[in-house]
Amino acid sequence: MKSWDREADRTTVVVTGIGMMTAIASGRENTWQRLLANKSGIKFDDQLQLPVARINYLVDSLSSRSQDLLEKSTLEAIADAELEVPLPNCGVVIGSSRSNQRELELILDAPAQGLIERKWWQCQPANISAQIANLLQTQAPVLAPMAACATANWAISQACELIRSGQCNIAIAGATDAAISPLTIAGFQKINVLAKSGVYPFSQEREGFALGEGAAVLVLESLESARQRGCQIYGRVLGWGITNDAYHATSPNPDNKMAAIAIKDCLRRSQISAADIGYINVHGTATQMNDAREAELIQRIFPDSKVSATKGATGHTLGATGMIEAAFCLLALRDRILPPTVGMQTPAFDLRMVEQAERSPNLQYALNFSFGFGGQNAIVAFGQNI
Repeated sequence: MKSWDREADRTTVVVTGIGMMTAIASGRENTWQRLLANKSGIKFDDQLQLPVARINYLVDSLSSRSQDLLEKSTLEAIADAELEVPLPNCGVVIGSSRSNQRELELILDAPAQGLIERKWWQCQPANISAQIANLLQTQAPVLAPMAACATANWAISQACELIRSGQCNIAIAGATDAAISPLTIAGFQKINVLAKSGVYPFSQEREGFALGEGAAVLVLESLESARQRGCQIYGRVLGWGITNDAYHATSPNPDNKMAAIAIKDCLRRSQISAADIGYINVHGTATQMNDAREAELIQRIFPDSKVSATKGATGHTLGATGMIEAAFCLLALRDRILPPTVGMQTPAFDLRMVEQAERSPNLQYALNFSFGFGGQNAIVAFGQNI
């Protein structure tokens, strides 16, 4: 092999393992198959008087809820990648929007139950990534990005940079959130973005999102490492674009300028064109503003691309949502099947929405859209392995 070929293999980043825990089902394949069958994990909670996507199969443990979801996803991902602990040279990039806020609220509500002594040390924001580093027994770099609902795509980009810069050959990118808690609910109700009856993405009936719990983890490694190990490859991480609106704490800039620049930066770095994109997993919160914003971007830049929004199945898992949706992009590339827009009713926009799972035999490239409070725009492109 020529020297430039070896260098390309070292800097090309591929995905070799996926793990996830969602309200749809436990595990990667169960979640994927139920999503393709148009199933949803969102249920109406009589006590909260709201639809939420709660994980009911999780057994309580000494870990925080978000930590437990993340650890289970991590173990599934590394087993899927045919790796075993210890992994002393594995980079770790773990993001979360709310971190262990749920546990902090429990401490405040019930200090007399001994929760302070048992839980206070778990509530530090960086503890989530530190615990995964301990689980893997790694001495490689450990990062903990936080960018609201764009956190997961940030984590993917940072994990890729660890590999491309030669700091490690393997890294995990993960994200987790379990934020169905009084403070989170009160905050989102204050700005009127929570659904009252159900989640209807890109529909005339849309009324907001349902909070969800979940976690997902990707094993990333250099193509050189993956080839040496002879393991499966879901696809390549081609590139990303990350910008900020610098406009408002919760609302996106109406001109969509910086979101469009993030998309164009992603395409440029990935060395592909808008016409190449066969599938986009959109942020799709089912709010009036977000869906209209994304529709305008897609109509302008990707008029021929197929689109689906999957939060009608998983709920909105905040910082974890982009990692779950990145996994859906990779599974779509693996199977050449596009997942449906669960919950869609009367289409509100002129887009090529996927309403039922459909085969896409020529699918080569997929984009993952994430947008977060504070004007965070994060786009990641994935491609078939070649």
